[in-house]
Amino acid sequence: MGPQALSQNSSETSSVVAHGLLTSMAVVSAGTMTVWEHWADLSPEKRDHLFERILAHTALVVEGLRDLTQGLPEAAVAELEAQQRHRHRLQQ
Repeated sequence: MGPQALSQNSSETSSVVAHGLLTSMAVVSAGTMTVWEHWADLSPEKRDHLFERILAHTALVVEGLRDLTQGLPEAAVAELEAQQRHRHRLQQ
């Protein structure tokens, strides 16, 4: 694989990771605002559900940022490469 292919692969990987992080942060932000603005109107069960989603997506963001700083695990790289091959086949 040449330098251009590696650069493109790195850029695509960064895009996929960034998209996942943004999606999780949207869930965290929306969930937090919902709890903040509607606390009194939410049942304890609904509050618990929202907090569980907030915490789960916060953990995903932490893991994603850790992966970006320490390098992606081999399984994640393999999955991203498989997705890239699939997209490439669809474009042909």
